[in-house]
Amino acid sequence: MLRIPALAAIAKVLLSVAFAAGPNVIVVITDDQGYGDISAHGSTKVKTPALDKFRAESTSLDRYYASPTCAPTRAALMTGLHEFRCGVSHTLMGRSLLRPGIPTLPEMFRAAGYRTGIIGKWHLGDAYPCRPEDRGFDDVFVHGGGGIGQTPDYWGNGYFDPMIRRRSGWEKTSGYCTEVFFKEAITWVNERVAAKQPFFLQLATNAPHSPYIPPQKDSKLTGVDAFHAMIEDIDTQFGRLMQALEKSGADKNTIVVFTTDNGSAGAAANAGMKGRKGSPDEGGVRVPCFVRWPGKIGEGRVVRDVTAHLDLLPTLTNLAGVARPEKWTGDGVDLAPALRGEAEFPKNRLLFTQVGRWPGDAAAGRFRAQDFSVRDDRWCLVGLELYDLLADPGQKTDLFPEQPAEAQRLLTAYGRWWEEVLPAVREPVRYVIGAEASPVVRLTAHDWWPSKEADEVRGAETVVTHEQIRTFLRNAQVAGTRNSLPSTSGHWKLEVARDGNYEIAFGLVPPEAPAEDRRAFGRLRPGVAHVRAGQEEAKMMVQEGATLLKVPLDLDAGPLDLEAWFDGQLLNDRILGAFFVSIERKGERKSPKLDLKPRPAN
Repeated sequence: MLRIPALAAIAKVLLSVAFAAGPNVIVVITDDQGYGDISAHGSTKVKTPALDKFRAESTSLDRYYASPTCAPTRAALMTGLHEFRCGVSHTLMGRSLLRPGIPTLPEMFRAAGYRTGIIGKWHLGDAYPCRPEDRGFDDVFVHGGGGIGQTPDYWGNGYFDPMIRRRSGWEKTSGYCTEVFFKEAITWVNERVAAKQPFFLQLATNAPHSPYIPPQKDSKLTGVDAFHAMIEDIDTQFGRLMQALEKSGADKNTIVVFTTDNGSAGAAANAGMKGRKGSPDEGGVRVPCFVRWPGKIGEGRVVRDVTAHLDLLPTLTNLAGVARPEKWTGDGVDLAPALRGEAEFPKNRLLFTQVGRWPGDAAAGRFRAQDFSVRDDRWCLVGLELYDLLADPGQKTDLFPEQPAEAQRLLTAYGRWWEEVLPAVREPVRYVIGAEASPVVRLTAHDWWPSKEADEVRGAETVVTHEQIRTFLRNAQVAGTRNSLPSTSGHWKLEVARDGNYEIAFGLVPPEAPAEDRRAFGRLRPGVAHVRAGQEEAKMMVQEGATLLKVPLDLDAGPLDLEAWFDGQLLNDRILGAFFVSIERKGERKSPKLDLKPRPAN
């Protein structure tokens, strides 16, 4: 006779199988490709036959909106919440980290028995607990940061034969980056189908994000021509994915979504819209979204109602029969009934857009009513300009003076929304050190908050890529340019999981940099190195030619601001921050913790 625990275990397995009886899901999201960057949307600059065919087989959400830039859109897609509620208001400066504890789309699918995978771009945090494997993905195959070659990525990475990170570590690949990601996706999907294992896959390309480096066959193209070649390559690879899905026999039971993360960066073909990536206007946030599920969702249907990235989480979970957490509430709308033809698409909803790229850690409250827009089915308020999008989709005629009631209605709604999201957007998201789940935490200048150690300091926005770091360090070695380099540094916002003794290792290039780069860019001049962790500070002399320094510090559990910097590398007492830091808990404290509690008087 089976004991109760064994019966419970079997019931749990059977329940998970039952939960996983729904369709597979693939979400493909490209980077910086706008609504107009598809030939079916009128572009004569690109040829996208595979995407055109897919659109014809899908329901096209023609007035579908994302955020103005990439990390915010990804946060909203993952959570069904406006990105400001998730702690994401920028693409760097420590403000692109997805707040822990907020339920995510892959977590919901995994809880229902699905195998979950992410391939390509994540851009919501590169250290614990903000990595994709911390947020619900079983299988991870990603580059670092917001693009290949950016500061958190593998040092020296490029678009050809890139190093890509799995959960087990970095591995060398072969081919052009977009091809590498789609080939991995095809292999991963085939493995899931062979194992009869339902799956959720997010395939996020870094193309056509800058730098504009097209495939080898288009290597002579530059600028916007290279941008368009990168899109055409995406189209080719997407066609191969759809062919492989059909060959596997899983296409009829797989929901496939194609979308992008913000308006066009190239904007040469912008469908007559005003604005581009980074703008709250139509051209900055209106993007393609095609949803296909053969036999379940209408083919060739074009929906003119307002929809958004916020809607994908409630919609996909409903379509797949995946439960959301009890009492879950989000900002998105469940479009599943409308997609199945059982109801109309929602009317008269409001969508709020704000470009959150204010500098450093400036008080968020100061940026109320700056770079924002509010939309409904007809009207779009952008700052103090009002447009009738039904009559004037190109935003050519400002009706703010003629329609004061509509303008006031949208301004009032924006004010209420801003007060709702302000507390969340003000609260920083912190990486966690000292947790057993991640013994070593690596930090980079990508996530610098502004320096606390000097005034008039340049920060993360000036060292976004490895090439920018190389250029800066190369200039620091030349007498003429060294004199003009400003202080460059920043701090990280951390949470210490456990009291203990921590080793902080830091330098100007990461440990995986080859010897020639360490010699050329990473060698330090004689000076003083500083580490300030909360109220603790350590100093040490820097020897000529050192490339990596290590400092032990006892740290208390709780929130902590950390900065590591060097004196003597720049002129005129300017400081230079460590671009790369790793932190590891080595054991218990080396010195007793001071008891600062007041003692009762005798």
